[in-house]
Amino acid sequence: MMKMKSWLLGIGLLLTNLTFGQTIKDGLHLIDRHQPSRAKQVFEGLVSAAPTGENYFYLGYYYLTQRDWDNAKATFEKGKAADPKNYLNQVGLASILVGQNNVSAAKVEFDRILADTKTKNIDVMYRIAEAYAMYYILGKEDSFNANNNDPGEAIRLIDLIQERLVKDKKLPTVEHYIVKGDAYLIKNDGGNAVTAYETGLMQDPRNIKAKVKIGTVYLRGKNYKETQARYKEAIDLDSNYAPAQRKYGEYLIIGGQYKNASRYFRRYLEKAEATPEVTLETAKLLFLSKDYEGAMKFTDEADKKGVKDNDIFRMRGYSNVEMGNFQQGIDNLDGMVKRGVKPFFMDDLYFGKGYQGLGKDSIALMYLEKAAPLDTNNNVYSIIHDVRYKQKRYSDAAVAGVNSIQWKVKKAQTVGSGDYFKVAMDYYLTAAYINKADTVGRPAMAMRADSMFAKAIEVNDKWPPFYINRARANNFIDFTGTKWLGAPWYEKFIAAVETQKAEKSSQYKEDKNQLFEAYKFLGGYQLSVTKDEAKVRELFTKAQEIKPEDPDIKAYFNPTPAPAAAAPAAPAAPKK
Repeated sequence: MMKMKSWLLGIGLLLTNLTFGQTIKDGLHLIDRHQPSRAKQVFEGLVSAAPTGENYFYLGYYYLTQRDWDNAKATFEKGKAADPKNYLNQVGLASILVGQNNVSAAKVEFDRILADTKTKNIDVMYRIAEAYAMYYILGKEDSFNANNNDPGEAIRLIDLIQERLVKDKKLPTVEHYIVKGDAYLIKNDGGNAVTAYETGLMQDPRNIKAKVKIGTVYLRGKNYKETQARYKEAIDLDSNYAPAQRKYGEYLIIGGQYKNASRYFRRYLEKAEATPEVTLETAKLLFLSKDYEGAMKFTDEADKKGVKDNDIFRMRGYSNVEMGNFQQGIDNLDGMVKRGVKPFFMDDLYFGKGYQGLGKDSIALMYLEKAAPLDTNNNVYSIIHDVRYKQKRYSDAAVAGVNSIQWKVKKAQTVGSGDYFKVAMDYYLTAAYINKADTVGRPAMAMRADSMFAKAIEVNDKWPPFYINRARANNFIDFTGTKWLGAPWYEKFIAAVETQKAEKSSQYKEDKNQLFEAYKFLGGYQLSVTKDEAKVRELFTKAQEIKPEDPDIKAYFNPTPAPAAAAPAAPAAPKK
């Protein structure tokens, strides 16, 4: 009788699975495609139809992917009770410890399980290897990824799996190689990561997940051509694969293609399950793509769906500030602070931007200076520089400008000629406000300006403003007015202007006053130093064409008769 009941139960389960198409593979497929609720339904259906240790494990595995530790633990405990000989649920319980940043405690359990199974159970070995790599998220702060991974152990176990399968004349699956690739990526070994993913594709050439992961490796290595090719290949293979849409959008952000990025993020939300969490995550992605209205829209939708996340306040605050609704943005962030939410450096950045937008620069600086040393994504020092420059606090602006350059260097970003020019002008203007009587401090500050102008010119030797301002700085250095240190830089300024005029696509706008300054200075130099009368007349004539009424130039061309004993005076060079 018992055998008959078991047989009938088995037939019933078979018919149930055939009717609803519920398989473990289907559930895992849905998790991979960011369809968690549908995946949960599949696994719950499997457990309901057949409460086996294996089915409980995969329902618990779903909870692991959602970081729902309590439900994961309860489910694994049920699976362990249902089938004590199935070690997968014990693996699941230890995996919770990895997710909770306690990999050392998890390893004790994993090692015991491996010993009990004599390192022969391929499924157990694979799920342990996966647990060592599945919680690490690229780009997350160190505190998040601390003690939630052991890539070396993951690789060791996958290699053991491969050795065991080869002995049985079998091949590892693409999933095995994906875990190995993920582990190498944690180790920042992009070459071996790509090799692992590519080897997996040899087993399953149409595996989109592996293709997307290869694109991610190339993106991390700044090989943007290969990144784009791999992501596009994945999307062309299956445009419904949500992670590919999202990853391609992230690639577009790096390239500054914000409008296109926004489009792909919106597609991502269409393809993925629009859970409250995913909706808010999409809002964040839209914010990064500078689609601030979209960010606000989906933040509101996430709120209506009941998401429990402090970032609701942040997204509203940040987006309002970016849209110019400064007071609203500050009010949103204030509301968050009043609720006792732990502050984040980006909060200080947007408080600063908000108060800057309201014209309250002193308050803005207080927040910006708190954010600057902690923000690794935004060069806050550049914003501080501009505020201080606006306040005419040129010495303080120079400090911020130097910090901005150092920030770029640490981030391996290109330091442009404009970065050096900003600091050079800060030093130059600082020198300009130092009393002329200070013949030590003023020239010394001007020399610092000269050094920065030199660096700007080293990066771009065609931009005229670099040369005329370097000439002026050298005039401060030459405090006696006898060395004519500005002369070579005025000459280079004029030559650079001529070069820019010859280039039809040039963005340079000629300033006649600056040309007059250069011609007059160089005319005075020729008159006083080289005594080249022809050159003097040429230069002063060009100066006169710009400012016919300049008294010094008029005096040169129309000298006033002087007493026989007196010598004619030379026109003065520009004031130093």
